[in-house]
Amino acid sequence: MLEKYFVKHHICFIFIVLFVLVVNTSTINATSFINNSSLIINNNQKKISSDNSTICGYVTDIETFEPIYYAMINFFIQDGQGNQYEFEALSNETGFYIIENVVAGYCFEYGAHAEGYHFYWSGNFYILENETVWVNFSMCPYQPETSQVRGYINDNHTGKPIFNATIYMIWSDIHWQLSYNGTNSDENGFYSINLGAGRFIVHTDLDGYINQGVGWINISDYETSWVNFSLDPEIIIEITKPQNGIYYKNKMIFPFYFPLIIGPVDIEINISLLYGNTIDHIEILIDNTSKYNFTTGPYIYHWNERTLFRFRHTIEIIVHRNYDSDASKKLQVWKFF
Repeated sequence: MLEKYFVKHHICFIFIVLFVLVVNTSTINATSFINNSSLIINNNQKKISSDNSTICGYVTDIETFEPIYYAMINFFIQDGQGNQYEFEALSNETGFYIIENVVAGYCFEYGAHAEGYHFYWSGNFYILENETVWVNFSMCPYQPETSQVRGYINDNHTGKPIFNATIYMIWSDIHWQLSYNGTNSDENGFYSINLGAGRFIVHTDLDGYINQGVGWINISDYETSWVNFSLDPEIIIEITKPQNGIYYKNKMIFPFYFPLIIGPVDIEINISLLYGNTIDHIEILIDNTSKYNFTTGPYIYHWNERTLFRFRHTIEIIVHRNYDSDASKKLQVWKFF
């Protein structure tokens, strides 16, 4: 009986030893596989006590499914005490990346960046202690800018081209990846923006004018889309008197190529406010010298100064507002006596 007892216990002991050896060997082999399967870059900012978790995954092209090499991966994690940490890694030639020694906690943001691709940002997962989390990235490549959006910007009141108007464009490819671009109109009011196939929104921005925009508009490769804008001024300034003609004793005698004034004349102004804050005051300047400020209408200034040695003058009307940009208009006249 005693010999059978010892034999049974020796057999159990042998099985226990073999089981422990198998488990340890499997763990070592698994660890060796992870550490040797990628280029590992650990850039942990701080030393932490519970840094025993792992994040890994693959980075691929969303269209071709090919691996993306040398993509920068970032994870921003907050532990249970509110401390925040940043972890980084680079993908290898197979698109694989791995970050070891990660602190357990809440991942509030993570992303990937690679040359020729749109930024990939996401977040919101929780990683436990001793846990391995797989996070894969399918990145969208930039589309080649083979297409154009063109157009002209003019003043809807006068019909004249508007110089230096800002044109903003929001563009989306077929994967709804957004890009932003912009330009300014030239002296002819012309603008042109390069973009790839997809869809876009375009709108204008210029002080003193009511902005306009259109979208979404689809565009294909090698296509030119024309989008013109006729902008309404926020304030329309009209000098209703004097106009092109010869004036004598404050009356137009007959039309002429430009305003030619003999003696005193009334300067009459009409203001239309289409948008924005109310007018604070209206200022009249003659030859860069302020002559009068109106706070209420009618806007009429009696110009009775004698001009003996100077005959060509500039009348300027400035509409002042408390918060928005001012508006102005100039008129060249000839005046005698």
